[in-house]
Amino acid sequence: MAEIFEKARELGEAIIESKEYKELKEAELRQEQDEEALTLLKEYSDVRSRLAQEIQKGDVDDSRIAEIREELEEAYEKMTTNDSITAYINAQRTFQAIIEQMNNILSFHITGKMPGGCSGNCSSCGGDCK
Repeated sequence: MAEIFEKARELGEAIIESKEYKELKEAELRQEQDEEALTLLKEYSDVRSRLAQEIQKGDVDDSRIAEIREELEEAYEKMTTNDSITAYINAQRTFQAIIEQMNNILSFHITGKMPGGCSGNCSSCGGDCK
């Protein structure tokens, strides 16, 4: 069992040394230091909270919900115009895809089955299923 934990530690170290992880952390830091990004994120979060509160009331006013959803879409659109936010979202997606690929590879080696099916073309996932 100690060998498994050692391999997991090595994998963790390899992940934090990866280009994708470093890019994610740099994008996160840039976003945290960008006052406009923080304001836009807070605005989006506030509108999303209002929408959740309105839905939880029980007696849902469809026109009020539609109004808040429109505000939410506008807040989201504003967020997507901010370079720091979009860079962070893109870095997050890239890193998440790598984590998903690793999980698929682990699952394959444990179960013998590739989650979601394996096309047999490793260039599509970068896997090492052999």
